Amino acid sequence: MRHLAARVLTALALVAAPLAWASPASADVQGFAVNIGENPATFTIGKQARTLTAVATTERQQRRCIKVRWALTVRTDGVSLDQIRVNRVEDGQTFRVRTQVDDDAASIVDAQLDPGELCRDQTVTGRWDIAFTGPDDGEVTLEARALDVTGRQLSSTSTTSRVVTAVAAKPSASPSPSPSETATEEETEPVADTDTTPPGDPTSAAALNPASGTPSVLGPGLIIGAVLVFLGVALLLRIRTRNRKEDPAWQAQTQALPTGFYSMPRRRK
Repeated sequence: MRHLAARVLTALALVAAPLAWASPASADVQGFAVNIGENPATFTIGKQARTLTAVATTERQQRRCIKVRWALTVRTDGVSLDQIRVNRVEDGQTFRVRTQVDDDAASIVDAQLDPGELCRDQTVTGRWDIAFTGPDDGEVTLEARALDVTGRQLSSTSTTSRVVTAVAAKPSASPSPSPSETATEEETEPVADTDTTPPGDPTSAAALNPASGTPSVLGPGLIIGAVLVFLGVALLLRIRTRNRKEDPAWQAQTQALPTGFYSMPRRRK
């Protein structure tokens, strides 16, 4: 009976341990602290994952260092949990975890203890690569918790970040200056003279009076037009004369006409 009771207690302890890892304790242990080392203020949907870093420290005088197990709780507002992709990273490689989803929160707990040790002058760091997919945007609250080997919560900290679409993440145009700033600039800057054209400067005069810088083309145009009309009339007359010369009736009529010459009478001696 004693051996049976010991086996039952052992089994209950193994079942209770994962539940303790997944649920936070009511209070932290004095002398331990967890701080956010790297915190993305904004996550962009569909973009590359960003890293969240949490650092566990202790001020307690301990003879031996302790091992830590990390847990990350994710809560969303306006964003579905299905849109979140979390990868626990340790030494540049994926670290195996257990996940538990409860309504609008998800707990991601290390399946084994962190390789580091928490000592007075030595810290333990947890890293998570987090990305978002899907159309919905909103906010996400990330709570990092450091647990001991028994699942007791040593300390925790949380941070809230925005989840935005790629369009909203683009930098907006620079804001226009306020009326007070504009008035200050106008007071400090000297007022330019309205008549800045130097005397005898034809370039500036042409800029102020566009008509003065444009030469007249009326005279050359009339001359060119008259020449073209004269050439056209001459060409038409030449064509008409050539056609008439080729007409047989016109040639016969021309040959029948008198030449207009006659013999002058000889003078008598």
